[in-house]
Amino acid sequence: MHLIRTTLLLLPLLGACGADHAAPAPEAPSPAQPVRVAAVEHGPAQAPVQATGLLAPLDEARLAFKVGGIISDIAVRAGDRVSAGQRLATLEAAEVDAAQSQAREAHAKALRDLERGRQLFADAVITREQLDDLGTAEAVARAQLKAAQFNRRYADITAPGDGIVLRRLAEPRELVAAGQPVLQVSRGDSGWVLKAGVSDRGFVQLHDGDTAQVRFDAYPDRVFEGRVRELGGAADPRTGTFPVELEVDPDGATLASGLIGRVQIRIGGDATADYVPLSALVEGDARATTLFLYDPATQHVTERKVPVRFVTDTHAVLDTTLPPGSQVVTTGAAYLRDGDAVRVVD
Repeated sequence: MHLIRTTLLLLPLLGACGADHAAPAPEAPSPAQPVRVAAVEHGPAQAPVQATGLLAPLDEARLAFKVGGIISDIAVRAGDRVSAGQRLATLEAAEVDAAQSQAREAHAKALRDLERGRQLFADAVITREQLDDLGTAEAVARAQLKAAQFNRRYADITAPGDGIVLRRLAEPRELVAAGQPVLQVSRGDSGWVLKAGVSDRGFVQLHDGDTAQVRFDAYPDRVFEGRVRELGGAADPRTGTFPVELEVDPDGATLASGLIGRVQIRIGGDATADYVPLSALVEGDARATTLFLYDPATQHVTERKVPVRFVTDTHAVLDTTLPPGSQVVTTGAAYLRDGDAVRVVD
């Protein structure tokens, strides 16, 4: 009887201990994770046509002598600025001057013969046909004199306008042929073009006026705007690519002939798609990826798997439409789970 009474007294205590063990205190909520976010952008829905090309002045010329000869002097070097009409190079003038003097004397003789012939024709000493021959000889001599004077004038190379010397293609004392380039110059205010080659698949999608983004290694943090200004009519037989020229806006930057540019030409008209920074992607493949959408009202994130249309240098282009005004986590996404609370930092 005593044993039964003791057991009955212990039962309430054991029950109380069991109750305390079965109901632990609730865990404290996880602290909000610090993250950075970015707004979803919009851009062309079609993958751009990509190419690489060389930058060149929009208006450049290769200057040459009209006649061949030995170069007497080249007064400028690459990089020099020149003014319109400035003398840049000169040929040895002795041969050209001799040719001009010979032509002048020949024309003077032809004039004298013609005047004498007119007097003889008036005296009925020569025929009309003979007089006409003398007139023809004078006309030929006059044309030859003009040609010699023209050649003498082009024994000097002068600047066609204000600009910059890009290259010296010859040196003093060299013998050059008529028309052989000696200097390459550009007009200083002519603008810039990127000369690139694109594949046949990309070429058939391009049109005059298509806009583009251009990047140069010399300016790694800048993107320049470009526009297609000329499409070639035939492929380059050496590379199999089609030539494309794009006018580039320098936007205050100091550009130089020969810079290598990487260009992305926008195609597809006005159709747009959602663009998210590559840093927002957590995992995925070429067709789909995972990212986190940030809700500023609740300060929580939602995990979302989205299909990818294509990828640029800086963004993934989605093949779905996110809600208007969406923001994605760009820093800290790798440590998040669906529904986590977050704290946006600068």
